[in-house]
Amino acid sequence: MIKRVLMFVSVLIVVVLPDVAFSCPVCFGDKASAEVEGAKWAILFLLGVTGTVLSGILTFVFYLRKRARMNLVGTDTNHLNREL
Repeated sequence: MIKRVLMFVSVLIVVVLPDVAFSCPVCFGDKASAEVEGAKWAILFLLGVTGTVLSGILTFVFYLRKRARMNLVGTDTNHLNREL
């Protein structure tokens, strides 16, 4: 019962006061303030870090793939076709 009341109150606040419910303190201020600029740079920095890490993982996967293919070329695979 308490969950339903809390859910109803939450939905009511979001419907009646959407500006207050969806805004953070940074959004209330000036769009060109130092806080907003800092948040923009922080987002760009974190995107750059994520992209760098994912690029490193992808590069490592391609390296392993290339290395595995080089090992297959150098080995004799005729024994794989024989039935035991």
